[in-house]
Amino acid sequence: MDKGDGAAGLWEQPHMVARMADRPPDRRLVQLLDGAGSYAAIREAWQPGPAPRVLDLGCAGGRNTVLAAQRGLDVWALDASRAMVRETRKRLAPLTGEDYAQERVLLGRMAELDGWTDGFFDLVIALGVLQDAGGYAEWGAVLAGIGRVLRPGGLCLVANFGPDSEPAGRKLKKVPGEPFTYGGFGPGGRLMTLPDLAELDAEFAAHDLTPALPGVRVRRDGEEGFRTTLNALYRRQDTGPEK
Repeated sequence: MDKGDGAAGLWEQPHMVARMADRPPDRRLVQLLDGAGSYAAIREAWQPGPAPRVLDLGCAGGRNTVLAAQRGLDVWALDASRAMVRETRKRLAPLTGEDYAQERVLLGRMAELDGWTDGFFDLVIALGVLQDAGGYAEWGAVLAGIGRVLRPGGLCLVANFGPDSEPAGRKLKKVPGEPFTYGGFGPGGRLMTLPDLAELDAEFAAHDLTPALPGVRVRRDGEEGFRTTLNALYRRQDTGPEK
């Protein structure tokens, strides 16, 4: 999680940590690693080697970090919540050892990727985290960082809430002067960055990441309203030595 100040306390609460930790691994990540269905050709073209380097950005309770370790991937994780970092380290340690878990699961915001060199990762997992950029400046910094740390041919798996979500049964409020920042998604003055699917593709393309599969909009109804999620998979392009 990489939540804004208004929602930060929520992600430190034990019940929320347990909730996030108990979720199953992301279905699309499992399909990618298995090379299942529409991911078969993508998995073959990916060619990451025997131990792909993976960054779980906004790892929350570690559901996907743990899966990556179980599959033998060389995994790193980053989260802005101390409680989520502790939980992920606790879950990872039995698989990798305590030292590895301490070194690889790091506390930090999603734009803080300077610790990794250019092209370091084969895969970045960014599920439900990019949306918590508090404005376009932070959003752009995060996408630039992802584009930099991914190798050519590397992949970025994305899930981001859509701007047409109405979780409280009413439209979200657009923030003036921002291209796709909205309020009203949750308590505490929380701001979220919510491009639509075409805008999401364009934003990633600006950092040499293009769709490996067509993006999909998914709607989930709740008691008061509904949320839409944009699911996408991007591939880092090889732009040559002059880029």
